[in-house]
Amino acid sequence: MVKAFVSHSSIDKPFVERLATDLRTREGIDAWLDKWEIRPGDRIPEKLAAGLADADIFLLILSPDSVNSQWVSYEQDAWLTAQVEEEKLARQESRLPHRRLIPVLYKDCEKPFFLKSFLHVGINQANYEEGFQELVRGIRGESGKPPLKGEATTAPVSASSRTGQIASGVVPRILAFNLLKCLLPAQFDEVIFRYDIDESQLPTNGAQVQKAKDVIKLASQKEGQSLSGLLNSIYQTAPHLK
Repeated sequence: MVKAFVSHSSIDKPFVERLATDLRTREGIDAWLDKWEIRPGDRIPEKLAAGLADADIFLLILSPDSVNSQWVSYEQDAWLTAQVEEEKLARQESRLPHRRLIPVLYKDCEKPFFLKSFLHVGINQANYEEGFQELVRGIRGESGKPPLKGEATTAPVSASSRTGQIASGVVPRILAFNLLKCLLPAQFDEVIFRYDIDESQLPTNGAQVQKAKDVIKLASQKEGQSLSGLLNSIYQTAPHLK
């Protein structure tokens, strides 16, 4: 079963809930929506990280509100971080990446720079059914091209199982990276001290986001529960992030 994480602004919730419901009930596509998956008492970053790690498709709902949403930016950055790992693994295994990002243009807006090269699907109230079917074909990797005479048609194979990825540390990496980005500079330095990282291995004048990436890389190279230790250092420094 294909799994799709739906990233959106809460202001667009009525449209997004209709879309996610139709994906599930009409097409059997397991749409992940925060309203359905995050319950009172849950730690939001951890639930988001698990949902992102388990998804085959990242549906980025574009609107004037979503491109300015901090949560959408958080989810987008987390997805792209994991996507880099997936594409590296795909190159090593000489295959196409299993995970894909599909922009869905709901309301006209300025697309983020990194999306300029992506073909989006346009879906709104006026063309909903046509756009919905185009999105479904995109999720399933179907081109809509008629088959050649005598050519067998086969359904695409889903790569939705993420057990191996979760076990290998994708969820902790995503969570740790996004928590590090949220820290104040002084808190970031305290985490580096607690976790006993040699600061000479980090860029001197680099932005905190780049330093966060380097910290994750160094943590992944440590033996034992390296990422768990990093998360503990973060939570000790900033308990409110738990």
